[in-house]
Amino acid sequence: MKMVKESKRPNLRGIDETLIKQFGASPLCDLIKKDKDLLACIRDNAIGIYHLADKVAMVHNRKGELVCKVNDFYMSGKHTKKEHSYKAEEICTKIKDIKANSLSRGTPEKNAQHTLVSKNNSNPDSEWFCIDIEYRQSTKVQENIDQKFNGRFDIIAVSKTTPHRVAVIELKYNSSAIGGDAGIVKHIKDFKIFSQNPVCSENLCSEIVCQLHNLHQIGINVPKELLEIPFDFSAKIEFYVITLWDDKSNPKAKMGRYLFNDAREHWVGGTSARVSTKNAMKETGINVENNPPFDIKFLFKKVQSPTDFHIDDILQESLYDYVL
Repeated sequence: MKMVKESKRPNLRGIDETLIKQFGASPLCDLIKKDKDLLACIRDNAIGIYHLADKVAMVHNRKGELVCKVNDFYMSGKHTKKEHSYKAEEICTKIKDIKANSLSRGTPEKNAQHTLVSKNNSNPDSEWFCIDIEYRQSTKVQENIDQKFNGRFDIIAVSKTTPHRVAVIELKYNSSAIGGDAGIVKHIKDFKIFSQNPVCSENLCSEIVCQLHNLHQIGINVPKELLEIPFDFSAKIEFYVITLWDDKSNPKAKMGRYLFNDAREHWVGGTSARVSTKNAMKETGINVENNPPFDIKFLFKKVQSPTDFHIDDILQESLYDYVL
């Protein structure tokens, strides 16, 4: 297999050779590879450790030593903003407590987020590979942009076959997640800002290649075809909103009321509720059904629970109840 030499740029996601070797040889790395509830994500000269999509530690190289920065809550269960650094071995011995405390603050959406990524990446026949969760892009690398992107995307995925595609995915769980400050209107605004600035897409593509190689270098299973992607890789970003629900609500109808300034039959059906006064069409000027400035799809599925559903290919439309 042809290997591509790492080429990390400052303030982009990627780790250096020292951290790769230290973490790859640590018991914490072995633990993550064995525990299906844990996930390692590449950050800027750090590795984020997530338990069911909840960040529980950040791993750094400090003066030649591998250290894990952890909020005291995960070690003691007491709510605090204080953080302390621990050796990787200490994290391994305390992992049961860390996971239990993380679970106590978990949400259905976080559980579903982890389940989607885990099921997809465990399926060798899936079309996509999920490379990252909770993606943010440093504003320091968004040169010459008037309105910088400072949002966060739930999942980043890259297609396994050429030409390789890049997907930005937002997840909503139950209808209650669709409105509000972190709802669908905010996501459409973020999609607009990100897609309007080519440098954001360029940065993301560069980070994806670094992350793929870094994950492979620390021993995480990465599809071999993705390690062939060159560092000058570029792709048009595709945007997706996945909505899962396990209650009696009608998230498709509520989504329609927050997307448009008119009630659309194929979204709201026979419901009589009015559209939101702060809908995405009014707030952003974007009609997602009529020549939007970015590619977007909405996928809906009713599930048994945040961890009990059959979606092992994250963007395979046949696995969903509705696609709009």
